[in-house]
Amino acid sequence: MIKCLIVLTSLFSAAAAAVPAWTWVDEQGRRHYSDQPVPGATQIDLPTSQTFGSSASRTQASQTTTQSPQAVAYSVLDVVEPAAQSTHIDIGGNLPVEVVTYPALQSGHRIDAVLDSNYVNIGSRNLDFTLADVSRGEHTLQVVIVDADGNELRRSMPVTFFVRQTSTQTPPPPRGPLLPSVP
Repeated sequence: MIKCLIVLTSLFSAAAAAVPAWTWVDEQGRRHYSDQPVPGATQIDLPTSQTFGSSASRTQASQTTTQSPQAVAYSVLDVVEPAAQSTHIDIGGNLPVEVVTYPALQSGHRIDAVLDSNYVNIGSRNLDFTLADVSRGEHTLQVVIVDADGNELRRSMPVTFFVRQTSTQTPPPPRGPLLPSVP
């Protein structure tokens, strides 16, 4: 979680200084952010920093434009946990999920999920939640930001992960050769 806060702080600083931001996924499937491009990086658009004019211009602006929560454009939506290509052992069907978004989740918006092409209505306002009934095997997860009317505003890139459960049906092999008993 601290890593996510550091990344978001860096992104906010970059936006305030009008510096372009870049994102890429490394060989281990981890997403990175930077103010410097690297091979394979994609530039992401961050909103410009807020400026303050005279009180007359602020009053005029507030009278002429009112931004609804639906007008927010999310530039970042990523699944942080489970990490890409990670294996989760003996989770009992409950998978913790952590999401990062920029800007912050707006009023009236919620997070839902798509697990293995099946839409899961989470309805979460938190960026940390748990998916229930995740069975063993390979899975693909995406998260979705949905507005109050149920319209999809943004969908994350898919993350593939694995769940391994210990089974009593398949016990581990014996350790070493079995020796005959001595009479």
